Amino acid sequence: MRIVKHHHRKPQRAAGFTLLEAVFALFLLAVCLVPAANALRGAVQAPVVGASAARNLDCVSALMETVLAQPYASLLSLSYDVPDDPNCPARQVTISRYGNKNTRTIGPVGNCAAGTCDDLLLVSVGLSDPADGNPFTLTTLVAR
Repeated sequence: MRIVKHHHRKPQRAAGFTLLEAVFALFLLAVCLVPAANALRGAVQAPVVGASAARNLDCVSALMETVLAQPYASLLSLSYDVPDDPNCPARQVTISRYGNKNTRTIGPVGNCAAGTCDDLLLVSVGLSDPADGNPFTLTTLVAR
């Protein structure tokens, strides 16, 4: 007959994660992933916003070029009808007298007699509705 001795071993710890470790790991993952997801969302939306801003700037600059191609005498009437363009948001053109040839002063003109302050015209083109985004207002002076 054989005698078998039983050795009492200490119970070994089970390999793996405890519930507390798993919850803590998920918490850390959530804290790190939320800002990363927000950054990625902004990066995904950037091309759409950039394309819209580029289109608006193109529309405003094209209208400015069209206005500046007009003869000075037609701009002197201080009005310009903006042509409709289905590809562009509503735009506005502002033309005002700037400077006085009699007093040789440069700057905005308040009240002039006819023909005395028509050396320079201040021409501005921009988006009519600020809700369309950056107004991209372009301004220049036009001389006779």
